[in-house]
Order: sequence, then structure tokens, then C-alpha cells
Amino acid sequence: MMKMLTICQAEMRKSHRHNFNNRLIYFSMFLWPIIQFINAYYAFKPFNLGQNSPLSRFVPVNKLGLFLITGCIAYIFFWSLVQSAWMMGYERQQGTLELILLTPASRTLIMFSRAAANLIEAVWMFSIFAILTIFFMGGLHIAHWWLLPFAVMVLLLSAVVWGGFLNTIFLFSRDAGFLYTLFEAPMEFFSGVRMPIMAFPIWAKVIAFVFPLTFVLTILRAIVMDGKTLGSICIPLIELAIILIALTAASFILVRYAEKHAKETGNLTFF
Repeated sequence: MMKMLTICQAEMRKSHRHNFNNRLIYFSMFLWPIIQFINAYYAFKPFNLGQNSPLSRFVPVNKLGLFLITGCIAYIFFWSLVQSAWMMGYERQQGTLELILLTPASRTLIMFSRAAANLIEAVWMFSIFAILTIFFMGGLHIAHWWLLPFAVMVLLLSAVVWGGFLNTIFLFSRDAGFLYTLFEAPMEFFSGVRMPIMAFPIWAKVIAFVFPLTFVLTILRAIVMDGKTLGSICIPLIELAIILIALTAASFILVRYAEKHAKETGNLTFF
């Protein structure tokens, strides 16, 4: 655990020096998610939002703002790690990617520590805005107070595992830019960030269950909007745990085979 914290601290320092060398970056980190939330909220305004509207069958109209802000904050957590993994391509071009393979630390541990470090750097400012917005907006319906930090921990853990898996893929890929396109917009749409999954057709629901963000949003909204207890959300928790375990195992296996391939061929590119 201490080793992971040390690596996480080192990765955070490196990420801060590399990506946050201008004060305007902090302003953009705060402004861009707010604009995204406002865009999502007012995109519904031209439509019928009354009690008899089609949307009200899936989301109470008086909780639409809470539905969207929870979707935005969870999406920012996952999206920031997709972008962080995409930055692996720039490290490959700059010749600093080899440092990860030369270090005596576990490569898989570095990938997950990198995800945790970049997550903290990228979302802390918008998280403060989102928390304040949720409390001022009202509509919270939580069964037990400790379920709120529990939901945050589920979100953090899921995002770190997702980010570690993507970091592993991007580390050993020559050009994984198509994965950035594959995971960015489809994840936002199919995971139910702006639209409830229950309103999707069956084929879209199947795609939605590929992304861990889908289950995280189900758990988060069940806790803060519906007042569900821990026992009533055990099924999505189990489903999410299975996905996270599978992603973690896939990360370890991919690192193992990629390192073996690098030793045999001298090539860092596995696919």
C-alpha cells in the first residue's frame, strides 16, 4: 500500500509538471465541465417536461437537474482517465515512455497509480462545484448519511480501475487513438449520462452494460435520488465488482504478455 502511495505521489508530481504548467489550465478545468452541464440541462428545455412527458416515466422532472449533475460528475471522472491514457501516445513520441519499463516497480501498479494521480489532478475542482450544486439544488434523498461517501468511494475505485486498464492498453499500443474515439462519445451516450438507460432500445442497453460507468451511475443515482439502502443495490454492486475484477485481471495479463513480448523482440509495441 505504501509503495502504491509513493508511486501515486510521484506520478501526480510528474503529471502536474507536465500538464498543469499554465494557470489558465485550472480555469479551463473548472469552466469546461460547467459548460457541459449547462449544455446538458438546457438541451431538455425545448421539450415537454411536464408530468405527462415521456421523460417523466424514467426520471422525475423535479429531479432532472440532480440526474444530470450526477451523470456529469461521474462522466468527468471516467473521461479524464480516457484522456490521460490517450496522453501515452505523446510520451511515446517524446521518448519518455521507456522510463515506465525501466523502473523496478510493478508496471501494473504504475498504471493504476498513474490513473489515481491523474484522476485527483483532473476532477477535484469540478467535484467541489458539483457537490455545492447538488446541495443548493436540493432533491437529495439519502437513506443513511454514510451511503454518500460510500457512493463516492465506488466512483473513485471504479474510475481508477478503468483508468488503469486503459493505461495498460495505451502503454503497449502503437496507435490507440481509435480507442479514444471509441471510449469517449459512446461512453457518454450509452452509459446514461444524459439519458436514462431504461429509455434505450434493447441493443443500446447491451452496449451500455459494457461500460463500468453504467453501473456506477445506477448505484450513485439510486443512493442520492431514490434513497435506496445498501441491500437494495447489491445486484448492481455485484455486477460492477465482477466487471472491475475482470478489468484488473485483464490488466495484469496484458502487462505480463506485453513484457514477455518486449523481452523476446525488443519491441515495446504489443499490438
